[in-house]
Amino acid sequence: MTEDNRFRKRFLDCSNLTIEEAEDLGKHLASLQRDIQFWCGDLAKYAEARWPDTHTQVWPEWISPGMLARTAGVCRMYPREEDREHEATYTQYMQVSKKPNHFELLAGVVGQTSDESRKKPNSEAATAKDPWLLAVDTNYFLHRFWFSGAGVEAAQGVSDWIERTVDRLLAKGLTDCVCCFDSRTNHRKGLTEGWDAPYKPRPAKDPELGQQLNLVRELLEKKNFACVSQEGMEADDVMSSYAAQFDGRVTLMTQDKDMRQCLSDHVNMLLDVDWMENPTSGELLPDYKWLSKAAHIKATGLDPKQWTEFQMLMGDSVDGIKGCPGIGEKGAADLIKEFETLEAVFFAAAAEDERIKEKKRVALIEFRDSTADVTRQLVTLKTDLKVTAVTKVPF
Repeated sequence: MTEDNRFRKRFLDCSNLTIEEAEDLGKHLASLQRDIQFWCGDLAKYAEARWPDTHTQVWPEWISPGMLARTAGVCRMYPREEDREHEATYTQYMQVSKKPNHFELLAGVVGQTSDESRKKPNSEAATAKDPWLLAVDTNYFLHRFWFSGAGVEAAQGVSDWIERTVDRLLAKGLTDCVCCFDSRTNHRKGLTEGWDAPYKPRPAKDPELGQQLNLVRELLEKKNFACVSQEGMEADDVMSSYAAQFDGRVTLMTQDKDMRQCLSDHVNMLLDVDWMENPTSGELLPDYKWLSKAAHIKATGLDPKQWTEFQMLMGDSVDGIKGCPGIGEKGAADLIKEFETLEAVFFAAAAEDERIKEKKRVALIEFRDSTADVTRQLVTLKTDLKVTAVTKVPF
């Protein structure tokens, strides 16, 4: 853009931009706006340390000394590059920089705008007034602990891990928690009767693993956590229903990509929590792996509302979901980005749109007429289950 002289002093020439060029330029300008104050702060901090008596020489006379002092102060609170990896704005970094738990507070505003986080600024007491639910895919984490070698200690490990995570999130304003479980039956399996590979083909479950699933629920219930499952439904459906119905913020603790369809302005995901021991104090410190709607869109180019249709086209061999033959992950993403909806993709294929190669057009029409409806039911999570409202954190 700079080569055709669009950037001028306090003026941006926007004439004749295409929507694609405007989008690229918008992302570039937003990135600069997000980072420039950190750069000013780093330079101010360096100049003060290197030339304590003459550091003001670095800057033009018209720049605000107060602004430089503030940016340098924020940068001192986040001195390392890795300290600034949260998908948060400079203002949000500044809002919590003087708090002892500023890293945890930052993670809590990921996906919010600066204005949204400013409404509930820097106190845990303020955020605690607003309901915030953590919905945990307990089956997923129990299986992960089991197959990582925990064996018969898996249930206890998961129970303690959830309790420790919830305890730390309380400082960030968490008010509610629900531990979600798969039902012993699965209504989606009946949809794929007659398919070469049924939905979620799995080997017979180890009896001890089944015992651990029962035990982890018992342990969590003894700690007064809400534990919820519904006949014929997966934990994903229960979590999705909470995401749609809970009156407040919702965090979905899972790594299941299906759950990305639930992301919104008030729903994010906690993909994982790694606990690391402080070598000095021995205290276990959490490292949160958050995913917001904004971060998902940035990484995939797809809105969460498009996620089910992307999954329909791509399919999932692990879960026995066929998808459209000949269209993989990249092809599915490209089609949804180009046409925005699956209905528009099907229409373009039927109309022999040249943007879709003939072989793919044929495959898309066959997919539309054969398994598309069933596939949509397989990948779309329920949002209307009747779920318990008693989810308050028990401690």
